[in-house]
Amino acid sequence: MKTWRIKKGHDFRLRSRHPWVFSNEILESPRGIAPGELIEMTDIEGHFIARGYGNPHSLISFRAMSFIKKEEFSMSPEFLSERLIQAWKFRHRSGFRTSFRLCYSEADQMPGLILDRYVFAKNNKTYQVFSYQLLTSGMDVAFKNNNNWETICKLLTEKAIQEKFSDISWENTLVLQRNDVNIRKLEGLQVEEPAVLRTVDSETLTDIAIQLQNVIKPDETVLFNVNLPDGQKTGFFLDQSFNMRLVVEHLERQKEYLKNKKVRILDLCCYMGQWSTQIAANLKSWGIDCEVHLVDVSELALQKAAQNLKVYTDNVNTYKKDVLAISEIPEFADIKFDVVISDPPAFVKNKKDLHAGLAAYTKLNMQAFKLCAEGSVIVSCTCSGSVPLEDFKEALRKSILKSGANARCIAYGGQGWDHPNLMNFPEGYYLKMVLHQVE
Repeated sequence: MKTWRIKKGHDFRLRSRHPWVFSNEILESPRGIAPGELIEMTDIEGHFIARGYGNPHSLISFRAMSFIKKEEFSMSPEFLSERLIQAWKFRHRSGFRTSFRLCYSEADQMPGLILDRYVFAKNNKTYQVFSYQLLTSGMDVAFKNNNNWETICKLLTEKAIQEKFSDISWENTLVLQRNDVNIRKLEGLQVEEPAVLRTVDSETLTDIAIQLQNVIKPDETVLFNVNLPDGQKTGFFLDQSFNMRLVVEHLERQKEYLKNKKVRILDLCCYMGQWSTQIAANLKSWGIDCEVHLVDVSELALQKAAQNLKVYTDNVNTYKKDVLAISEIPEFADIKFDVVISDPPAFVKNKKDLHAGLAAYTKLNMQAFKLCAEGSVIVSCTCSGSVPLEDFKEALRKSILKSGANARCIAYGGQGWDHPNLMNFPEGYYLKMVLHQVE
């Protein structure tokens, strides 16, 4: 293992367990090492600080995976599968049993790895899918050398059964690789097509009904028909469970006011309809009817969302439209909604986009507030890590003012329990949700 020294005065962040070191902070030149090579980082006097892996092609030249000197750190399948089972244990203790994010990169001491677990059933058999993204050179090398992905996933499956986290065997486990993200280019890696690396019973994962837990009744299952190879990220978004629970619990408190009406739901950037499906499922269990209006630019997303919702309501309407132009949808001229969800893709990819992105959030939410009925609840989200909460709140203040609405903020939300973030790594905190009630 090679040793690098961090420059004097640049070690505070790393000593605080922030896992990144930039190329200009290292005394030695990162050039000459192999991407993903193991590195021990010390201070200027040679005292141990961390171990991890390096990359000569990235501005982030070192990513820490261990801050414990006595730990026998490696990037072997055995070491990585043990890290992953610890990540699974954290989720299991938090009550996750079906589909969830199993590994969230730096938050699970696995920088560069996103791994989601999906569960589905077909022909009286239950399967699990490990769908992962390799975002850094270290993880790319660790998973791809000697097809280590197979050993890692098999060991993880076996350990989960031993720990009683799961009863799904390796024979019923599929593996999907989703390296089709541009962020890989920052690491000198190629963007790759989605690939089903391991299948069972000739399953293609393009038409399956994954199992998610009801956000307020975890023992109940909500099914979502999805296309994992062609879907966003690892195939589906799993990060809104906490926010959905907040909203559904708030609606449950208002059952008395909702029970004698048909609740109208507007789901903007609906994707596969997770927000509106969770809400509709719970409304139905309370004996309350609803009608749902779905808006998205993706025809595939609208089809899947409508399919998911028809289990819970016969009244589903779809609109293929840019959400920044929802005021142009003629059907909305005479409709006011009781629940409005605004959950767009990231309008701000980096700091230089902040001004334009905030203007887009203001425009979208202004239109959304105008469509709210008296007493309605409106969910406003940003998944842009570059947008501070205070800036997002200011954009919403402008939205409310311009819309003419009278709205009270009643709750703030963030990432689900399976998407934890670290106080020493603020870059891992990206999802913000603000809940208003309109009067």
